[in-house]
Amino acid sequence: MNIPGLHIVKLEGVAWGLALEADRHQLILDVRDEQRKEMKLVAIGLHDFEQRAYAGLPSWWSQLLKVVNDQVFAIEYLDKHDPTQHQFIRFRLDDSEYETVDKIDGGEELTDTPHIYEVGTEYHRTVSSFLGLELPLSCEYLECADKIIISYYLRSEKGFDRFLLVLEDGKKVFKLKQDEKMKGFSSGAFFVLENQLIFIKERNEVCFYTR
Repeated sequence: MNIPGLHIVKLEGVAWGLALEADRHQLILDVRDEQRKEMKLVAIGLHDFEQRAYAGLPSWWSQLLKVVNDQVFAIEYLDKHDPTQHQFIRFRLDDSEYETVDKIDGGEELTDTPHIYEVGTEYHRTVSSFLGLELPLSCEYLECADKIIISYYLRSEKGFDRFLLVLEDGKKVFKLKQDEKMKGFSSGAFFVLENQLIFIKERNEVCFYTR
């Protein structure tokens, strides 16, 4: 896949979650090997695309929530059958020792995130008509500067395939299959930070498009 302006970072494992660390201009990903039950945090620079690996979250039943400076915040589920039994934790990237905290504040939203257009709504019908496709699931749509970015799904033999389309000044820049064999709609297909489009392809390729 040769797309000018697109840089791809391959992960050793799959991404279970991500958070933006704006102060250090890097993306933090919760990367796991599902067969070996191994996990780690991976930092990727937004400008140099260099990878740095750190110890993973405290347990398999943890979820990455946010990163501020080098402080990682996560939720740990204490009973996998009862999500109400949980605790919030905090630790530093370079130190696996964590402490519990009472709550985690939302913080400032720094990224441009797409609108979700539900099936049956006027906006969804407009996007479907624009693409000339019958869209079986909700789609995500964002207008950012001179770009239009659309994430949509099509039926396949084994579920749904998710596609990402980028237009610039009304002309197609690229279209790619982002995921395949999905069971249904999943929000958060992409986001934009300072005119940089960021998305994950097939759960193990972190893609940065800057142009």
